[in-house]
Amino acid sequence: MRESDVAIIGAGPSGLYLARELSKIMNVVIFEEDKELGLPPHCTGLVNADSLKVLNISPPIINSYRYVRITDLEGNSITFDFKRKAVAMLDRPGLENYLADELGSASLALGERVLDVRRGTVRTKTRETTYDLVAIAEGSGMSLTKNLIPWKPTYVYGVQTDTTSHESNALMPRDVDEVVVVFDRRLSNHFFAWIVPRDNHELRIGIADDANTWVKFIGLLKIIGARYYKPFGGKVIIGGSPNDVTTNNVAVIGDAAGFVKPTTGGGIIMGMLSAKLLAESIYSAVKVGLQVSDALSIYNMVFRKFIRRKIRALGGASSTLHLMMNSSLSEVMRSMNAVNVDTYDYDNHVDAILRTAMKRPWAFAKVVFSIIGELSLVEPNRISELIREVLG
Repeated sequence: MRESDVAIIGAGPSGLYLARELSKIMNVVIFEEDKELGLPPHCTGLVNADSLKVLNISPPIINSYRYVRITDLEGNSITFDFKRKAVAMLDRPGLENYLADELGSASLALGERVLDVRRGTVRTKTRETTYDLVAIAEGSGMSLTKNLIPWKPTYVYGVQTDTTSHESNALMPRDVDEVVVVFDRRLSNHFFAWIVPRDNHELRIGIADDANTWVKFIGLLKIIGARYYKPFGGKVIIGGSPNDVTTNNVAVIGDAAGFVKPTTGGGIIMGMLSAKLLAESIYSAVKVGLQVSDALSIYNMVFRKFIRRKIRALGGASSTLHLMMNSSLSEVMRSMNAVNVDTYDYDNHVDAILRTAMKRPWAFAKVVFSIIGELSLVEPNRISELIREVLG
């Protein structure tokens, strides 16, 4: 494979991480429709801090958390203790600017929206250029992806805001190192709400659901006495997966390829892992003299063999969980009230489930309380191993 021209569409974490990795061996240009990185904000920014080390990045962090308390409006709660403050809130604009500072030779075209992608040809308002490889990292909007790799994800709508509150009630975090997640049908029928402290009295508050999300968001702010500021958010993918993540010489990464955690909709780490998988597929092809098309075949084969089925299974399990909670949530929360669970990995929900079950096994068995087992869709340390297995 010779030094090639690559176009990446979308300068979110997935696109910027891919550009950082590929700029070591290729000529890379990134197209971003917004004129400023990281804006408008889209997500809460909570990640497993250890995942940042695996990805070899150290972006700015707003706050770190030891506890995640799951509660309802009656005050019934389960608290997970992550001991080492393993949960971090990233500064999202800071993350993207950090990655942009590490782009090397890659060029960044801000304020340039891609209108169409046909094979390797990228068309914007000002240019039409053909590339050896096009990587789409456009997020959950999928305006380009749907014409190339059609699939219908399951999603909810999320709305959140950064605000302040001096209220003192059962829903408020008990300290700046506690995240509160509210499961209650009166707030959200099919998802949940969240209250995340940024600092003393400064909070990131949000809610997601499949209908009337805005009305429920306003109701949540009233419950906790929070001031209203400019909201942000959008579609949150919680299920589904395409059959393939490549077509011709186009690859899709991140949310648009279904690399999200279905129970939470979290896509920051998963998106960067998909970028890492694509980059390492290309590195592997380079080492043995293969072409771009061969590298995309490797990426797609790893996805189909090791990842796609897991995404679909987790999405279905997540839907079942929220359906179950819609019918028996009150009993679940009462049965497990005041349980405290020590755990260590924010991305390893299997460990959290087992530790919860051991606290009150009979209650656990009775209500089938579960936070769907959801390890990383692709283990970071196994990417090279999976690629070698595909190559035979």
